[in-house]
Amino acid sequence: MIHTHQTAPTQFVEANSIRFAYRRFGKTGGVPLVFSQHYIGTMDYWDPTVTDGLARDREVILFNNAGVSSSSGEVPTTFEQMAADAIAFIKALGLKQVDLFGFSIGGMSCRKSLCRRPISFAG
Repeated sequence: MIHTHQTAPTQFVEANSIRFAYRRFGKTGGVPLVFSQHYIGTMDYWDPTVTDGLARDREVILFNNAGVSSSSGEVPTTFEQMAADAIAFIKALGLKQVDLFGFSIGGMSCRKSLCRRPISFAG
């Protein structure tokens, strides 16, 4: 069964003592696209028309950052900590390379992630 934004099951992975909630769906085999939401925004805030459209050609990963909705931990108070948590999440999934897509403060978190570079970011 091929899942969509609305049908992908919520999964969990732990990193740095944080239990991150996430959903993966779309075409696998390439570089996954990880979505980083605005401050305290959840993975459900993304528009399914956008995420499903992108998932036609690549794997999409939505997640709740630390302290947000169904993820445990404390909500980050800096862009740097938000980026560090996102990187911990990505590494916990075993991903070596990803593309990041951020909205609002999530976009700033993506920029900080690029500066840290512990994993490879495409494009």
